[in-house]
Amino acid sequence: MKLSSLYEQLRGDWSGEKSLWFDSKAPPHAICPCELEVGSEALGKFLALRYRWSFEGQPQAGLLLVGNDNAEERVSAAWVDSFHSSGAVMHCRGEARGNGFLVLGSYAAPPGPDWGWDLALQRLPAGGLELLMHNIPPGGVPELAVRLLWER
Repeated sequence: MKLSSLYEQLRGDWSGEKSLWFDSKAPPHAICPCELEVGSEALGKFLALRYRWSFEGQPQAGLLLVGNDNAEERVSAAWVDSFHSSGAVMHCRGEARGNGFLVLGSYAAPPGPDWGWDLALQRLPAGGLELLMHNIPPGGVPELAVRLLWER
């Protein structure tokens, strides 16, 4: 995957909705409108996804900055979100996958061990864009936490 080709497919403004789960076995806790702006940073070396949404009437925002060396399938990312992040940047690593990528990071959950968090972006066959986020308990399986679905 070359970020430059993905950027060419994704750049610009998108709109859609965000679904948020506190319990992956139950219906979403909240569903709200969500806007996305896709751009590039550092002269096209990085893909920047900036999104805006709300929770209980309060504005929220996030940024996913993604890079790779274009010779490998490895991907690195930095993720921040006003609702989901503590104030620290989550550093993620992963791989290119077909029409997108999957990256995995972790966050502290004192007094226990760190939990995992993954972000999977894919271009959908009908032209939409989906970003799934899973919470991963220590020794457990990924649990759906967020689904962002956008269209032009």
